[in-house]
Amino acid sequence: MGIKITRFQYLSVMKQKTWNKITQKYHFGWLSDFGKLFFPSICIGCTQPLNASEDTICIDCLIKLPRTNYHRLEANPVFNKFRGRIQVDSASAFLYFARGNSARAFLHHLKYSGRQDIGKRLGALYAKDLMNEGYAAPDVIIPLPLHQSKQRIRGFNQCTSIALGLNKYFGAEIGSDFVKRISNNSTQTKKGRFERWENVERIFSIPNPEKISGKHILLIDDVVTTGSTMEACGHTILEAGPTKLSFLTLATA
Repeated sequence: MGIKITRFQYLSVMKQKTWNKITQKYHFGWLSDFGKLFFPSICIGCTQPLNASEDTICIDCLIKLPRTNYHRLEANPVFNKFRGRIQVDSASAFLYFARGNSARAFLHHLKYSGRQDIGKRLGALYAKDLMNEGYAAPDVIIPLPLHQSKQRIRGFNQCTSIALGLNKYFGAEIGSDFVKRISNNSTQTKKGRFERWENVERIFSIPNPEKISGKHILLIDDVVTTGSTMEACGHTILEAGPTKLSFLTLATA
């Protein structure tokens, strides 16, 4: 995605990863506190040391997050992406995704550097904003699934960490295996809208429809562009008969 990091940022991240491995192996609380003197936790956004009350992202970077506040608008630009294409109760995104902004950098680290803590942190922040505005918590959260071969290579699904973060305030069931991706379609990056739709049509299946029938289902993804993949997955979910289907993403391009 063209994001460059400085040598200082690289060394800081590598120091943090090294220390995390040590503390995860031995689980010594005193060792962790002592180690922070030499390997302080750093903000993934600005690489400055985090204080004791900060988690993953410092307060200054949180203030500067490019929030959309779309959840306050019923007919927001993300919802309008799906208007006339699929019946959804609501659709929204937390942040603007643009070249050079912090949302793009955070999601790059989440997806390609394995920083699942970013997904959890941003997901929790978004859920808190939503609940403060009276958002109706879902019964089931479904992370947009990866094909098993891609997930095996990557080692994780970034949408699952987002779901865990959202669930800090939602208290829903997380249906990570409720929807299966049965086709490993090619990348969407350089495709037009119609090509994107052709690329994702009928690539999802639901092994046990009774798990989502009659429930409020929330489908989540990291970034929405044209919405073709979420739309395709949403149509498959609707065939199982939920009472309500909603979409959320961390960012919108």
